[in-house]
Amino acid sequence: MGLGLVLKSPQGDMIAQSICCDFKATNNEAEYEALIMGLTIAKDMKIKNIDVSCDSLLVFNHVKGSYEAKDPKMVAYLDITKGLINYFDNFSIEQVPRENNVQADALAGLGAVFKNLDLNNIPVVHIMKPAMERLARGTETMTLDQRNDDTSENIDDWIKMFKDYL
Repeated sequence: MGLGLVLKSPQGDMIAQSICCDFKATNNEAEYEALIMGLTIAKDMKIKNIDVSCDSLLVFNHVKGSYEAKDPKMVAYLDITKGLINYFDNFSIEQVPRENNVQADALAGLGAVFKNLDLNNIPVVHIMKPAMERLARGTETMTLDQRNDDTSENIDDWIKMFKDYL
């Protein structure tokens, strides 16, 4: 089973997390696991204000108090979630359609696919131009470390900050 979550700062910075779980869980349990992981990461980062977008109607309604959790596992997940919520000065949650949560769903799929592999880091390479423009005939091949856009310095700063946190 895989989980996916994306933390976004007010400035637009993002931390994307793909998580592989080595246990069986229902869809609702997986939704709670993702919410709990996201809240835990935010708490560890000393974030005090958080707005959560959740695509699970059940989890959303449990947290808001609109639905009562009856299943013992759901009650336990809700209790853990409420304990984490108490840490935050400001907490809000909104339910979003699954199609508006494609990044988290893609990360969950990635976590599920790579379940039995020992991968700690999967880099995402951004190419800004097609190969025909990047690699003209007679030129040397470009290495993955070569960057020619204006954002590379900001990316390096953000990556360093994230690595220092970890």
